[in-house]
Amino acid sequence: MTDVTEEEVVFAFAKAWNRLEPEGFLALLASDARYASQWVFEELVGSTAISDYLRGKMRTVRAHGVNDPSSRVRVEVGRTAQSDGGRPCAFMTQGHGNEVQAAVLFEVCDGRVSRYDLCIPQILGAVRTGVFPV
Repeated sequence: MTDVTEEEVVFAFAKAWNRLEPEGFLALLASDARYASQWVFEELVGSTAISDYLRGKMRTVRAHGVNDPSSRVRVEVGRTAQSDGGRPCAFMTQGHGNEVQAAVLFEVCDGRVSRYDLCIPQILGAVRTGVFPV
């Protein structure tokens, strides 16, 4: 596998969620990757724990989305509103609205995703692109 950039990771993450097919993104995780969310109490450590969690989340969204359009998740490629053009990130929306409900930042080390964090978008600011990879 070749080294990936934060931009490529954001694209892979968005594509995974927009298709509800996590494998392409999961292949980018380092074995000791970490995942933290402001909505989850404990940090997940290791690609196996993260993979199990993400697969389960996507299965749930897929199962509920059949009968409940408000469970539909869409992920957009974007940037934080920090100076110097900001950092690449993903913005998550759910349901009928277009309001960003979560921002996702990634850290890449040695060509693999070493960490990703899900946080409230208001902390980072949202520079949206309108790009939803599929």
